[in-house]
Amino acid sequence: MVLDDLKPALADLDRKTSQAHSLGLAAYKEQRLDRTRASLRPVLWEHAGQIALGVLIALAVGPFWWNHRAELGLLVSGLVLHLYAVLMIALGSRVIVLVRTLQLDAPVVQIQKALASLRRSYVMTGFVVGMPWWLLWIPLISVVFGLDPIAEVSQPWLVINLVIGVAGILGTLWFFRHLWTAPVDSERRRGAEESVAGKSFKSARAFLEEIARFERE
Repeated sequence: MVLDDLKPALADLDRKTSQAHSLGLAAYKEQRLDRTRASLRPVLWEHAGQIALGVLIALAVGPFWWNHRAELGLLVSGLVLHLYAVLMIALGSRVIVLVRTLQLDAPVVQIQKALASLRRSYVMTGFVVGMPWWLLWIPLISVVFGLDPIAEVSQPWLVINLVIGVAGILGTLWFFRHLWTAPVDSERRRGAEESVAGKSFKSARAFLEEIARFERE
C-alpha cells in the first residue's frame, strides 16, 4: 500500500526533474548561442570594412580610368582596380549574408556543419581578395602616381617585382591546393582553416561543442 502511494510521488518527482533538466539545458544552450553570435561579430565588422574600402576604391578609380581612356596603360590599371573593388564588395557582402542567415535555432550538429561551411567561405574570400596583391600594387602605383606601366615595363625594378609577384601567386596557389585537396572533415584541413580564419570561428566552434557535450550528459 505504501509503495502504491509512493509511485505517483516518484513519477511526479521524475517529471519535475526532467522539466528542470530541460529548462537548464535550454538556458545553457541559449547562453552559449548568444556567445556564438558575439564571437562572429568581428567577422561582420571585418567584411563591412572590406565593403566600405571597396566602395572607396571604386569611387576613386572610376573617374581616373574614364579620364585616361586614351592611355592604354593607365586605362587598364584603373579598370583592374575598379573590377577588384567590385569583387571586394561582392565577396564581403556574401560573407555578411552567410553570417546573418546562420540558423542558430537549428540542431547543434546542423549548426556545426553550417559554421564549417561559413568558415570555408571566409577562408576562400580572404584567399581571393588577398592573393592579387602580389601584383595588384603595380596598377595601384600606376593610378596613384600616374605612371604608365606599359612605358615602364622595361625598367629593371618592375621586371624583378613582376617575377616576385608571379612566384608569390604560384606559391599561394600551391598552399591552398594542398589545403583544399584534404577531406572536408579532416583534422588537417580544419586546423589549417582555423589558423587562417582566426579566433572568431575557433571560439564559435568551442561554444557549440560545449552545447553538444551538455546535451549528451
